[in-house]
Amino acid sequence: MGDQDEQGQIDVSIEAEVIDVDGDGVADIVTEVTTVVADLDGDGVVDVIEQTTVTTYDVDGDGVPDAIERTTITGYDVDGDGEIDIIESTSVSAADVDGDGTITEDEISAEAVVAVREDLLDDDDPADADDPTD
Repeated sequence: MGDQDEQGQIDVSIEAEVIDVDGDGVADIVTEVTTVVADLDGDGVVDVIEQTTVTTYDVDGDGVPDAIERTTITGYDVDGDGEIDIIESTSVSAADVDGDGTITEDEISAEAVVAVREDLLDDDDPADADDPTD
């Protein structure tokens, strides 16, 4: 891991890949992956892992992205046992569908998902009151 102090330590790594599909010297697909690994309390056990992948696509070769995808997946070890307890995933996609050179609000979609280890859920949660699986 990276630098450590009494607050813990955080490592960040960034990987990038550039692909020129048609060989014209202009990047057609660019992918950047950023990974953050954090031991927030300094106990030597990773508390948070986050990976964000951003991919841009230049479909028409003008050097301006026509579509962008961004996905972030974060895992949390909330009880300190070294195993991920909660996973959050967020995906955002944007595409210049009408080809006007800009991405507008109606050309963007987003999705978020949260998964929690079952034994961490509170059985007295009123939101689960009508769940027949309890």
